[in-house]
Amino acid sequence: MELDIKLSINKRHDYSHNTFILRWNPAISSYTMARLDGDMEEWAKGYWDCDFDWSINEHQRARKGDRFFMLRVGEGNTGLFAAGRFLSNPERGEDWSGQGREVYYMQMDFEAVFHPERSEIITTEELEREIESIDWRGGHTSEMVDADTADRLELMWRDFIGRNKSLYLHRAARNLNYDARSDIDKAVEIASKAHAADYDLDGNPTILHPLAVGMMGRTDAERIVGFLHDVVEDTRYTFADLEDEGFSEEIISALRLLTHDKETPYMEYIENICRSGCQTAINVKRNDLRHNLARGKEGGHMRCVEKHTVALAYIEAFLKNGRK
Repeated sequence: MELDIKLSINKRHDYSHNTFILRWNPAISSYTMARLDGDMEEWAKGYWDCDFDWSINEHQRARKGDRFFMLRVGEGNTGLFAAGRFLSNPERGEDWSGQGREVYYMQMDFEAVFHPERSEIITTEELEREIESIDWRGGHTSEMVDADTADRLELMWRDFIGRNKSLYLHRAARNLNYDARSDIDKAVEIASKAHAADYDLDGNPTILHPLAVGMMGRTDAERIVGFLHDVVEDTRYTFADLEDEGFSEEIISALRLLTHDKETPYMEYIENICRSGCQTAINVKRNDLRHNLARGKEGGHMRCVEKHTVALAYIEAFLKNGRK
């Protein structure tokens, strides 16, 4: 049975800023290429070994929920071929090499595994061109990367998944262990990650605003769009990223309307939302303005309050009069 990719998305963990590169050289590792072949066949049938673990060097800085990328090094088709999150905190175990070292292991939850000998992966050459600060060729150790490198890896991984979407989704559908998150779960996770470490004018975490707007929605579509309404406008996420996550055209279209191009005058932007006839976008923008007005008044940001008051009045009048 020829296998190219394994995908298992069971349950998601809290977003963590820590990201690790796990280097795997099958020529010297106790985990051989033959074992990967066997595991991928089992995974495709729906069997998933929850005790799959890996040794981690910087165990003092690692914790459950941290992100990992797996890098094949040595001979053959080398590069990034898998990604996921840790299911456990580090636990001391027997040294896999038999040298009696102090070794700590963490259980792993794979998001996706591309077979490095049977399918496309993110090659060593691509990695070296994009991120020069990391040794992508040598060693058999784990390494925690800084936040900037982590962000760049995420973007490369999302782009790679997008380019291989048909294979990715095909294998997902065949895996009996696949349990897709709801779009609401995905929206909250993406918004939390996108707005992480950002703060508003009053020093509050930025994520509180999209969470509030999402919770004001009356339908699932309004909640999803509410959670995501500032993601493209204010962060590095793109509409292509959201499409790759599987959001419907209805959701993407509403988000396009709500994303303000700064070259478009603000009231023209508000008028375009209303005239689009997209009820989801209109209702989410109304919720957005209501929440912005409340926090603007509380924080004393009167110029924002004035702008948002005019915009909200326009939308309310539009809805009352039923104009198209």
